[in-house]
Amino acid sequence: MSSEPQVAAVFEPQQAQTPGRKSGPGLAKRGAFALVDSRPLLLILLNLLLILFMYLKTGSGFLSIENMSSVALDSATYGILTVGMMLLMIAGVFDLSIGGVLTMTGIVSAIAANDGVPIVLAWGVGIGAGALCGLANGLIVTRMRLNALIVTLATAGIYTGMAQLFSGTGVTEIKSGYETLGQTQWLGFQVPVWIWLGLAAVFTFLAHRQRWFRYLFFIGGNERAARLSGIDTNRVRFVAFILMGALAGLAGVLVASRLDAAVVSAGDNVPLNVITAAVLGGAALTGGSGSIPGSALAIFFLSLIQDAMIVVNVDVFWQQIVVGVVLIAAVSTEYIQHRRSS
Repeated sequence: MSSEPQVAAVFEPQQAQTPGRKSGPGLAKRGAFALVDSRPLLLILLNLLLILFMYLKTGSGFLSIENMSSVALDSATYGILTVGMMLLMIAGVFDLSIGGVLTMTGIVSAIAANDGVPIVLAWGVGIGAGALCGLANGLIVTRMRLNALIVTLATAGIYTGMAQLFSGTGVTEIKSGYETLGQTQWLGFQVPVWIWLGLAAVFTFLAHRQRWFRYLFFIGGNERAARLSGIDTNRVRFVAFILMGALAGLAGVLVASRLDAAVVSAGDNVPLNVITAAVLGGAALTGGSGSIPGSALAIFFLSLIQDAMIVVNVDVFWQQIVVGVVLIAAVSTEYIQHRRSS
């Protein structure tokens, strides 16, 4: 089973045509279906159209290195989380606790650094704490066979509450040196951007070449068939939850490093944005399909929309409305694909 949406040919009754001439509407319809089926292609087009619109409206400032670097930095945290969420959704499950994990791990890492733990080890503490959260989620879901949506919704509250208990004041200042991971620039972009792109490239390669990652597609596509073929579906999903937790821990560390402080509001609205990007990037809500490059393009598109709204002075509350609308539109394209293939 391929991780990329496949372009299907559309055959419809055709009216008699002059030999050598092609039907304009037919070509347009096939082109539209091709865009719906190839999510990366659709997202490339949407990104280019939005950039062109903002260039015509605001001038070249929107395309400046400084602004594009800012958009990429805003994309990085969500992009890292979307890599993990895409893996889970391919396997047919969700993790709504990532906002709580991000918040808690940033605070735990900050506290470790303030207590004298070497900075690099403090970063590792945050990532490790995230992996433990993912391990807990995975154990509950796979061993107790409970619904992942309900379980992670519950643990999201637990992790967020723990973060508030650990922080006390809601903001944890961090000693000097911790901020280097989130604020250091290389080739015009900050380190979190390169970490995100590196992870996206690595997991894209693994999804196409490594057997364990191929199991995710089999399980999401048909869990019963995967189990009958000898795949330990619970074990694969369990490991996927741990990976998601570790990536959420990394994101928490990067956010705290970028802000030079760990705050309890860092994980607000994170699950909505991440799941929106995953669905927009090609993940099916029922599992079995998805594209990590598609998710990267999707998260960049969402960040570009938010940046465009800020530039044209749109109220901040409209940003979440737009994200919700984009999610509905993304699910609609999945519905169109299912209708065409049925």
